[in-house]
Parts: sequence; structure tokens; C-alpha cells
Amino acid sequence: MPTLSLSRSASRLPRTGRVFQLDVASTSSTSAAFALIWLALAAPALATPRPAISPLHGYILGRFADADNRLDDAAHYYDDALKADPGDLTLQRRTFDTAVAAGDEKLAVDLAKRLDAAKAGDSTTALVRLADALKRRDWNAADAARPGLADAGYAAVVAPIVEGWTLYGRGKTDEALAVLDPAKFQGFARSYVTEHRALMLSAAKRWDEAAPLYAALLTGEARAVVRLRVAGAAALQAAHKDAEAKALLVKGGADPVLDAALKRLDAGRALDAGPSEPRQGVALLVARLAGDLAREKPVPLALVFARVATFLSPETADTWLITGDVLARSERPEAAIAAFAHIAPKDPQASLAAIHRASALSDLGRDAEARKLFEAAANGPEATSDDWQRLGDFERKLNRNAAAAADYGHAISLATPADPPGWMLYFLRGAAFEQSSDWGHAEPDLRAALALAPEEPTVLNYLGYALLDRGLKLPEAQTLIGTAAKLRPDDGFIADSLGWAYYRTGQYAKAVTTLEGAARLETGDATINEHLGDAYWRAGRRIEARFSWRAARDLSPTPEQGALIAKKLDFGLDVATAQAAQLPSAAAPKP
Repeated sequence: MPTLSLSRSASRLPRTGRVFQLDVASTSSTSAAFALIWLALAAPALATPRPAISPLHGYILGRFADADNRLDDAAHYYDDALKADPGDLTLQRRTFDTAVAAGDEKLAVDLAKRLDAAKAGDSTTALVRLADALKRRDWNAADAARPGLADAGYAAVVAPIVEGWTLYGRGKTDEALAVLDPAKFQGFARSYVTEHRALMLSAAKRWDEAAPLYAALLTGEARAVVRLRVAGAAALQAAHKDAEAKALLVKGGADPVLDAALKRLDAGRALDAGPSEPRQGVALLVARLAGDLAREKPVPLALVFARVATFLSPETADTWLITGDVLARSERPEAAIAAFAHIAPKDPQASLAAIHRASALSDLGRDAEARKLFEAAANGPEATSDDWQRLGDFERKLNRNAAAAADYGHAISLATPADPPGWMLYFLRGAAFEQSSDWGHAEPDLRAALALAPEEPTVLNYLGYALLDRGLKLPEAQTLIGTAAKLRPDDGFIADSLGWAYYRTGQYAKAVTTLEGAARLETGDATINEHLGDAYWRAGRRIEARFSWRAARDLSPTPEQGALIAKKLDFGLDVATAQAAQLPSAAAPKP
């Protein structure tokens, strides 16, 4: 079965309501017996201002708000409960964690101090106390908080950089730079330390020493970090090397921040050289850690780092962008929108923030608002290929495939010989054409994508299944899907495509074996179970066929697919397919 992009195969699974457990017994001052009253307490209070409440009431309301991702409300409900029972350490901890996630700095700092004083803190409470100390320029308090990071896996990176910035804050720049010696570190820690050595040299206006470090960073894994490219250009500019500074910015490609920096450079205005004080330096450190941790999937620690970055440097757009992104990817779109709102309209990052905000609005089902933002970006005077691709992605999400194909076409047309369109754009446009039943335009695009990425399983599988679904070039279709299966053997959707290829070519025994494997890999997919039922039927295993069809029926099939499955259960495969012969294939999955 084809999947529309590398990251969207999961979108075919049914969306279920949020489920959570009310663990009342987890606080020392409450009893599980009181859980019987939670419905009576919670329902009316959620819609009204918070009254004076009991610890249990506040805790229950906090759990409800927490489960519903209303982090601000949850933090305040927990805090209300704490005011009634201030000695409950378990409740203090839950309130602290929620306050950090919600971005309630005052409450988080207060609870971090209380938990650490009660010997109930950890590396997270130490990090929050450290941030507070750096903001107050209390270097002694910062030094006192830093050892609390020792039990954290990230201490090897964070602790020396924090020590360096604290020494810098004390005016001991040479001692700070001695701590931030890249030769003392290995692996990814060296990259972080090199970055902050360069930033510190810039803060100390030692431009000739900073510039080579930026150059080294921007040829390695940090080459895509826009703020480092601007800081490197700022060092070159300050060293009176404007031509080199401009070349460094141009090499970064199309980006609103780089474009704004180029305009400043051409106008003879100073570029942003990066942090000028320790709190800003450490803010960039934890913001980068948050981004790196959330790259594959959001994790709780990523949100902690992101929020601490906003505590330290709320004037820095990067901290809010990263925080909003982590929140959005954690399925907290309302909190993400609030984070993006902190970025000023005139900030160079404002256009990017608007795109992120549009995605969060779309996640909330506020599609009209989201469309305005996506369209504004795509129709703007400096629109890029990425802007049109995002609009196409939005249209595709709404099943407006013809419109999506047109948007992807605009994205392709904006490409240049120096930056030609990659396989993904041709693939996306081809898939959009295919989904809008325009095979004449779909096939050339899908084959163009295949030519650019001949070993990309997504393209191989999609093109192969599209041919298979139309009864076209079945030997080629099976070969394409078979190649995809070899490249990605643990992908249940590709295994389903291969099993269906065997089915369509009459190889029913192979189809059963392959589709059984697909069903084991993707247990919750209706189409795979329906395909397996069809294969069982053709192989003469009628009882097993009906079991698979029943499973498919119970796995949220589309209405058309569900109607066909019902006919198969009532009359068998032959009668059902005969009745559907004049209709589009209800069993054909959507990518």
C-alpha cells in the first residue's frame, strides 16, 4: 500500500480520544476513596473561575487540565491545591513539572527552590535554579546550582559551558575560554563547546579569533544553524571583512533571517553577533539541546530545555520558535500558538513563526485561519519554493488534491539551476495528481521522482501500487514494490503492497504469507486486514477470511470500504466484487 510521504503513514490509523488515569493515590495527602467524588467536583468548576478549593479538588482539576493539555490551568490548579497543603512534596513536584511545561517561570523557580531545600530536587530543579541565578547575575548562586546537574545525562555538555559563561560573567574571560577548549572534548560535546567558545570570543569582541571557529562549525554539522552563520558574518564584519561576511551569508541559501542580515550588511549596519551576557549564551545552549532532542520525536526533556531557554532569554526569537515547535510536536497546539505569539511582527523570524502558527491552527481544525497564513506566505513578494510546498501540504491534508498539485507545481517552478527541485516535490505533485484521478499527469511526475531517487522505498512503493491498482504493467509493479520491500523490510504498508501484488497476479499462497507478515507489522490497519481476508478466501481458507474481514470492519475503514467489507461478510468475496464491479475499488487504500 502506498504512503504519501516518509512521515505520514501513521496518519491512516484511526484517531482515538485521549485516555488518562486519575491516580489520586499518588499524593500523600489524598486517598483513593475520594476518587468517587471527582465527577461531581470537576465538571462545573472547569467552566468557571477558580474558587478557593481543597487540595483534593485542586489536584483533580489539575489532572483534568493536564490531560487536556491546558498546561496553564493545570499549573494553577495544582498551585491552588499546594496553598491548601504546602507540605505535600509529591504535589510540589507535579506542580513544578507542570509549571515548567506551561512556561510559568515564577512558580517554577519558587518550587525548584522549595524542592531542593527539602532534598527532593533533581537535575531539572537545579537547571531552573541555575537559570534564575544567571538572570539575576548571581554568580555564586549559579555555581551552587551547577553541581545539581551532575546526575543528568547531559551534564557532560551543559556543566562546562555553564561554568565557562559564569566565569565570563565574573570578568574572567581567559579562564572561561580555558574551560571551553574544544581539544578537551570529544564527539558531539566538542561541537557544542566550539560553538560557545566562538560566541564567547564574539562577546569579548575578539573577532579575529572567533571568525575561524565559525568557519569550522559551518562546514560541519552546524552548517544549517542560521544564527551561527549570522554570528560568523558579524565577526567578519567587525574584522572589516565585509566581502567574506557577505559570502558566508549567501552560502546559507534562501532564508528570511539571512536575507535581513544581508540587507543590514549592505546598509553598513552591525549584524547580530550573538549573546552579550551569560544568560543569553546558556539560553542558546539549552535551546539547541531542545531542538536536537526533539529532532526525531518530542521528549519531555526537550520541553524542559526549551522552556528554560525562554526563561533565560525571552527576547530571543529562536527560543520561542523551538519551544513552539516542541509543543506542537507534543500535540499541544494551543500552547504552541501562544509561544509563537511572543515573536514580534518585525522580527526576521516572524514569517517562519507565522508558518508554524498556521500548522498549529490546522492541527486545531481552524483551517480558515491557517489557510490565510499559508496563502499569505505563498503569495508574498519573497515567496520561496518551501512556502508553496507548505500550502500544497495543507491542501493535501484537506483532500484538495488538485489544488495541492497546482501548489507543488508553483514550488517546482521556483527552483533554480543552482537549487533544482528534489525528488520529494515531484513525488508530492505526482501523488496529488494520482489522488485526484489524473493519472496522465501523475505517472510522469512519479517516474521523475524515481529517476532522482531510484532507491527511495516511498517512491518505489507508491508508483508500484498505483500501477497495480490500475491493472497496469503488473510485472513492473511487482518489481518496484519488491525492491521497496527489500530496502525497507520492516514496513508493514510496503509488505501489504507486495502481498497485494502477489494477489493480483494469482500467487495466493505467497499473498497470504506476505499479508500475514504485514498484519503483524501493522496490527491496526483496516486495509491490510481486508487484503488478508481476500487472500485467505482465494486460498480456500474461508473461515480465516471472515475473521480478517471482521477485524478490518472493526478498525475504522472508510465508509465505502466498510460497505464493501460488509458485503464480503454477508455474501462472500465473489458476490461482493461482482456487485462492486461497476464502482471504484472500495478496497484500494489512499496514500
